[in-house]
Amino acid sequence: MNKIAAIIGCSGCLGIMFLFPSGASAIPPALMTFDDVDNSSGAMVMSEDVQKLTALSAKFGFLPPLDWKLAFSDKRGDMTMAEFIPSNESLNDWSRLVCMQGFKGLANDVEPDQFLDSMAATYQENCEGKIVYQQLGSSKVDGLEAVHGLLGCTSMPNIHHSSAVVEASYISRPQGEMGYFTVISDDENVYLIHKSIRTAIFTTETVPITIDNYRAFMSQP
Repeated sequence: MNKIAAIIGCSGCLGIMFLFPSGASAIPPALMTFDDVDNSSGAMVMSEDVQKLTALSAKFGFLPPLDWKLAFSDKRGDMTMAEFIPSNESLNDWSRLVCMQGFKGLANDVEPDQFLDSMAATYQENCEGKIVYQQLGSSKVDGLEAVHGLLGCTSMPNIHHSSAVVEASYISRPQGEMGYFTVISDDENVYLIHKSIRTAIFTTETVPITIDNYRAFMSQP
């Protein structure tokens, strides 16, 4: 599992939102659009890779609202990533996030449930509070295998490194962070998608997303 842990640990889009160092190719924030660029609004067309990630994510209930923006995307080696947040928020300070990642050629190395377990283990390394983790079982959509789970931290530091979209490194006050995660596998690739929220610090007794309400959470914008 060392290979998997290394991929997860450096891929971004996880907990404290480590971003790629300055010089990484990045797409600045833009309202979502799949068509031609709207010169009046400055909206930017998503790359073909991001469009494919978004289409796949939509099959599993992760399509961001149209008034959200593509806040960051990058393709590095065999990994493609896209992060969406509400249009009035920033990567420095977000309350809701949908993150999509694709890992080309990884399906032969790991099962979806193992990948999710490794994700939770890596999350633990960054959490200052208690980890909340619960697998919710598996499903199959259009022949794609997927496992689902809840993952969060009762007190997660909000750390940013200087990058193409963040001018300076800083640490802000910790917040609670909780999300619904899905790991999908086809014959070749593995995909990680999650919808997360940031809240006030919570306890293991006051977790904001649980097995009882995660469906309602996923149905909300």
